[in-house]
Amino acid sequence: MDEKYMSKLSPTVDFWAGIYLVIVAVLSVFGNGVVLVRAAGRFALLKSPELLTVNLALTDIGMALSMYPLSIYSCFNHAWIGGDRSCLYYGLMGMIFSITSIMTLAVMGMIRFMVAGSPPKTGVKFQRRTIGFVISGIWLYSGLWAVLPLMGWGSYGPEPFGISCSIDWTGYGMSLNHSTFIIAMSVLCTFVPCLVILFTYFGIAWKLHRAYQSIQSNDLQCRSVEKKITLSGIQILACG
Repeated sequence: MDEKYMSKLSPTVDFWAGIYLVIVAVLSVFGNGVVLVRAAGRFALLKSPELLTVNLALTDIGMALSMYPLSIYSCFNHAWIGGDRSCLYYGLMGMIFSITSIMTLAVMGMIRFMVAGSPPKTGVKFQRRTIGFVISGIWLYSGLWAVLPLMGWGSYGPEPFGISCSIDWTGYGMSLNHSTFIIAMSVLCTFVPCLVILFTYFGIAWKLHRAYQSIQSNDLQCRSVEKKITLSGIQILACG
């Protein structure tokens, strides 16, 4: 066994980490499986933004089925199994599903922000075709970043504790190739989407706060309008 794939943790820690991952995997498969089954049963009735929720469930269950078995077995084995090939596979799947997940959350935040406060009949609406293009774009974007290390920019490798694989973080600072990839990937696939999520949900909360304040005023006409806006915001949160 290559030394880099030997666990740097104690056997006890690895064992309990494996138990934890088993629990997470079971809950993820069950919970997201229920979401997908219910969505399939009423697919024709799903609203366009709800397709993003389905996509998020797909990424979660995909990660649980394609990645967790390897990491769980490796925890119980106290060493990574499969060597370089399985490490490459694990890193590739991790990149695809993790970027797809965070980008889906960012898009969900942007759509909810744009719709929040809009009158139900005349506000911003999204067609299924539009959301379908967005979801396809998310998967293409994730796939592009996942294959870039295979094309020579950055690389995959074992993580410091030895029983998992991802981007070769140890290459940071050792070569310009690895450093630029890690920086670009961190900014465009983590920091920017997180900022979008943060600002959009703060924006939604601010819109609902202003609508609530307007309802408390004595302007009956304003109260009628803002009541519709508040109800629209509640409907958006319910769709999440």
